[in-house]
Amino acid sequence: MTDRLTQLQICLDQLVEQFNATVNYVNNHSDSALLDDDPMSVTNLAVSAPLPGQAQQNSGSASAMVGGSHNGVTKAPSRAETAANFDNTISELSTDIILKSRQISMLIDSLPGIGVTSESQLDIIDSLSRELEEVEKERVEKIKKKDELTKWCEDLIKDMAAGIAETRQQNV
Repeated sequence: MTDRLTQLQICLDQLVEQFNATVNYVNNHSDSALLDDDPMSVTNLAVSAPLPGQAQQNSGSASAMVGGSHNGVTKAPSRAETAANFDNTISELSTDIILKSRQISMLIDSLPGIGVTSESQLDIIDSLSRELEEVEKERVEKIKKKDELTKWCEDLIKDMAAGIAETRQQNV
């Protein structure tokens, strides 16, 4: 088991990965939207501009659709289906981010506070160490008692077996 700071670092790394995956999913699966009210602004024109190579692919696929047959062509999901799927996926990704954030908050809360001095932390460790020693002594005592009871039971069984054997010999 790792210490709390290492767990916190791992959780933060996982949260960054979740943010990255969510942004990547939104970039790849959402429609472009205008960034401001002016549709002719530079930022909106840049958003709506095709990516390099995309215009060539679109024109090639359009000519293939015109001249090609419809055998083996799968029907694309409807706009409503993809929107519902997109919303569900965004909801799941958001829930994952929220859960990871809560886990990080719990780890942070479990760390010693700013007002806790190193002396008080050492006092807590000492008291826990003494408590552990007491519990270990009790465990050793219980093991000794178990061994004594086991020995007593074994002796009792041996005595009973010897008594049964004597009784059988007398009856023969």
